[in-house]
Amino acid sequence: MIAFSIWPINVYWYWIFYLFGFLIWYFFLKFIAKKKFFSKYKNLQNLLSNDIDSLLIYIILWVLLWGRLWEVFIYEWTYFSQHLLEIFAVWNGGMSFIWWITWVFVSLLIMKKVKKLSNVEFFLLFDTLLVVVPLAIMLGRFWNYLNQEIYGLVVPINYRWINEFFVNIFTKTNIFHVYDLIDSNLRINTNFISIFFEWLVLFFILSILFFKKIKKKEIKPWIIIAYFLIFYSLFRFFIEYLRIDSQSQYVFLFTKSQRIFLIFILTGFVFMWNKKMKKIKL
Repeated sequence: MIAFSIWPINVYWYWIFYLFGFLIWYFFLKFIAKKKFFSKYKNLQNLLSNDIDSLLIYIILWVLLWGRLWEVFIYEWTYFSQHLLEIFAVWNGGMSFIWWITWVFVSLLIMKKVKKLSNVEFFLLFDTLLVVVPLAIMLGRFWNYLNQEIYGLVVPINYRWINEFFVNIFTKTNIFHVYDLIDSNLRINTNFISIFFEWLVLFFILSILFFKKIKKKEIKPWIIIAYFLIFYSLFRFFIEYLRIDSQSQYVFLFTKSQRIFLIFILTGFVFMWNKKMKKIKL
């Protein structure tokens, strides 16, 4: 969907939302650097104070490249193998968030080596980045909504009284929605549900936890990572059952994405219960 044109260039909403997502990261890291929450950790504080630009440029390049490639070769290769030129049509959307965030992790590992961050500093940096990721998720889901994609199952019309009951109560809050570019059916608005849980609820959990720990000047590195993996994966796991695009992907009880979310949930609990990483003083 084109937001506006500067002849002869079309500016797409997709990229505007990506830009806002990275700006959220930028200004949040600037805020963290200014407050010097991590002043005891010199390499990390130096990175946040002086090298945020290079950090984000590095993350952006990795994220856009590998997020796109994973979407193409893992999720949609059947389609893209027949439409090779569309692999480069990134303005049409098509980025895998699961591997988007995975490659953030990988890019930070390389940055850890370059900037000589300790293990503690590395996990503190990743924790900090994840606090505001739900805001970027919200922008992505709003784009999906505007572009009328990732929509949900049709509300059962065979049960008219149930349908009318839910429509009368929830239509104004957009829990159900007609995607008129698709058809005239009333569908579960999975974008609205995702925005509520993956943005509002998750952001509330992570920000409260993070700033509570900061206020106490005591935090366990990777605790934000653990909570993010667990709660985001739980939300996405159950929303998969409502998404129409996921219905053809089931093998037995789970889709490919749900299997990955189960691994993420398990990884989150491993992080949470790991005894090697102790609480540190800030």
